[in-house]
Amino acid sequence: MRTLLRAIPVQSTSLVAALLLSACSVLPTPTPLRTFTLPEAPLEKLPQERRIADAAPTLDLTLRVETPRANAPLDGVRILVQPSARELKIYAGSRWRDRAPVLLQERLIHALRRGGRLGAIVDDSSRARDDVLLSSRLAGFHSRYRQDAPEVVIELDAQLIDARQGRVLASRRFSSVQPADGENIEAIVAAFGRAADRLDRQIVDWTAARLGEAAKRRATARFPDR
Repeated sequence: MRTLLRAIPVQSTSLVAALLLSACSVLPTPTPLRTFTLPEAPLEKLPQERRIADAAPTLDLTLRVETPRANAPLDGVRILVQPSARELKIYAGSRWRDRAPVLLQERLIHALRRGGRLGAIVDDSSRARDDVLLSSRLAGFHSRYRQDAPEVVIELDAQLIDARQGRVLASRRFSSVQPADGENIEAIVAAFGRAADRLDRQIVDWTAARLGEAAKRRATARFPDR
């Protein structure tokens, strides 16, 4: 092989290199993925009754919001569509900026903090001591078609757990469905944002109500004459 290479004239070597370069130039350039974040409604666009409810008294508790558990392909960055009951596909050329469970955790933490009804909200990386855990499993985070019209569905199985006693205080499945204004990816992502806004409001109300009831039960147990 070495002898053969030495026998190739310089002109032939240059020709081979030129052919290789021209072959590389005609290969298709990969289309970069478009990266989307999960849209969030500004505070001023929330209903007036929502802002009044968010001004309810604060509970002196620290809530840790864990990253929702999820199986593949929900535990990924691709934007999913369910064209039929037994099939999941992805929107070509697009992705979330992070894994879907992480995006949802960030939204939940922001919504709970914006509600201002708990003493502190931390994530699962914080070293702060917590009173209650919000543990969950992501069961749906995709678009689907109903009567040939796209809609987005987010489903979350949530539990509130007493961190000190390891006891489940409350559990519930949350489901949020929002129609999309079109079939293009921008309309689908916007529908994901509206579905997440509705889910956030449900979980904030449920969390505050269940923890408020638990606090009243503890107070009654400590001071039975009241």
